[in-house]
Amino acid sequence: MNKTLLEIVLQLIIIYPLIFIFLRNRKTESLKIIAVFSIFFIVNSLLLQLNLVFDGLSLFNGKWNWSGKIYSIIGSLLFLVLYRKFELKDYFLTFKQKRIFPKNGILIISSILVFQVIFTIAGTLFFDSLKEWDSETILFQLTMPGIDEEIAFRGIMLGLLIKVLKSNIRIFGIELVNPAILITSILFGLVHGFYITDSFEIGFNIFPFFFTMSFGFFWGWMTVRSGSILFALLSHNLGNVTNSLIRMR
Repeated sequence: MNKTLLEIVLQLIIIYPLIFIFLRNRKTESLKIIAVFSIFFIVNSLLLQLNLVFDGLSLFNGKWNWSGKIYSIIGSLLFLVLYRKFELKDYFLTFKQKRIFPKNGILIISSILVFQVIFTIAGTLFFDSLKEWDSETILFQLTMPGIDEEIAFRGIMLGLLIKVLKSNIRIFGIELVNPAILITSILFGLVHGFYITDSFEIGFNIFPFFFTMSFGFFWGWMTVRSGSILFALLSHNLGNVTNSLIRMR
């Protein structure tokens, strides 16, 4: 548990400089929201690992972390019940889409999916061998990752940061990107690429980091643009299950 907690805290520490660079103001209320953001991330990450640390807390037997995902989703729902400062729409937890987005959203999802398919096929041909059909993998990828990670990252955490950070990063007067999207995508990449070994050494897998950070950025942009996590969630799960299908025979 100490290793897991250290890993989570270090992931937060890495993004803190960016948070404070783009913080809209240093008022107490803003700092409280940053504290809430940090606590949510720590608790959510611990819940995801809970059954891996304590075997007795596993709800299901399987190759995938169903129990951790379920605990994480329950934790996010409890947060929304207990922390009532903002409405659900402020966390993009709504099916209602901004009028300008649906057609573009479908095109973007299709483009991302095509990219994932090409990338996965290339990876399978040059690096991975095909795996046997696995119904559990298909069911897991079709449901859990998108629900858990989109509610947490593109929902709650993105929603909290948008409340306290500047609306855009500007260079020479040109608006480039919403810093909340950038920071949550970096954190998303760190969760998949940064780790602490059993001997308490820092490990970093650069490929998973950049891969998940890039998709996290697109999903964050889609969420803010549409006003809902719906398209990001669909894209996330559809991409995951498609990648799994391509790798199976």
